Amino acid sequence: MSAPANGRARLLRRLRRDRRGAAAVEMALAAPLLTLAIAAIFDLSQGFAARLDLVQAAQRSAELATSLGQVRTNYDFLQSEAVSAATASGATNPVAAVDAWLECNGTRQSQMNAVCPAGQQFARYISVEVTDTYFPLFTGAGLLEAGGVPITGAATVRIQ
Repeated sequence: MSAPANGRARLLRRLRRDRRGAAAVEMALAAPLLTLAIAAIFDLSQGFAARLDLVQAAQRSAELATSLGQVRTNYDFLQSEAVSAATASGATNPVAAVDAWLECNGTRQSQMNAVCPAGQQFARYISVEVTDTYFPLFTGAGLLEAGGVPITGAATVRIQ
């Protein structure tokens, strides 16, 4: 074996045994995955917080129905209340829906203000649902839709 080839073989053996810098190489390989995981956790928590804001807006509106002190014939005003509560909490384009119904012995009736037959248990309910779209900061290389993710918050309360 010639001297230059022998020197190269010694250099390769020495480099194979040398572990200095291995941690830096491992970190360079792991850093993109860690960054992606942190970004995903951040986005997920932001989306969850936005959903909780919608739930609170729906609860606030549903509770308003109980504070009136009497059963009303129309609860549509809760829709605008839910939208303004959601907008105040940071929702960009919330849409609210209000549903009011009567149950006689646990069976839903077609009319909210009807009267149950004598001897039946009755209950009146109000349900408020607020929907919005959450736009994640990171779309995950096209895994999420560019149009955002729909999120919903709902609350139901018995008023009588």
